[in-house]
Amino acid sequence: MLSKPAWNALLKTLEEPPPYVRFIFATTEGDKVLATIISRCQRFDLRRILTCDIVSRLQHVCEKEGVEAEHDALLAIARGAEGGMRDALSSLDQLISFKGNKVTEEDALGVFGLVSRSALETLAGAILKGDVGAILESIEAFDSAGKNMRRLSGELLQHFRNLVVLQALGPESKSLAATPEQIEVLSAQAKGIDANRVFKICDQLSEMEDKLRYVLSVRTMIEMTLLRAGRIASVASIEELMK
Repeated sequence: MLSKPAWNALLKTLEEPPPYVRFIFATTEGDKVLATIISRCQRFDLRRILTCDIVSRLQHVCEKEGVEAEHDALLAIARGAEGGMRDALSSLDQLISFKGNKVTEEDALGVFGLVSRSALETLAGAILKGDVGAILESIEAFDSAGKNMRRLSGELLQHFRNLVVLQALGPESKSLAATPEQIEVLSAQAKGIDANRVFKICDQLSEMEDKLRYVLSVRTMIEMTLLRAGRIASVASIEELMK
């Protein structure tokens, strides 16, 4: 015979739902998951975190930890993380461990093999002007410094993609994956180039991204593509002359 308190406790236990085992299935290729699995799951689609949001969070962490970090250093970390906040925080932690409480852009660029924001924007400006000499000199400087040339092509494509978005939607668009400093440069560059030419440059850079996987000389492929892009930006087409 159970006592009243024990009986009440038993009834409460019976009323509670039994414990369940929950599985979390993560994938970057959701289209390959079988329909029988998808029908039994609750799906959450995650996106990459915007670069400007990562920079803001890193700045907040540095202020809390008493770390003096250059803004462009945090931007370089965010660029290298490619939308992953955890990777960005891990990289910042490594830099602090190696360099102490003062992090410079040069330190961050060395970790990822990236080119500086100003150098990337200068190269994009040379392409828009069709300045052959400046384009070749930039590629020579990046290659000699041991920069990641394949990564350079991707960042150039991202820059011109932002230029397309800015021309179409304006500098206030949420689709711009850029910081206020980058948007200021993009706005200045957008004033001197026709939108159709920017589209064609993006096409050239997209084709280069695909071809870089198979070529032996990455530098030569990048040089020829950027020179071709500079010609698109600066030389009038037959259609334009006829108009």
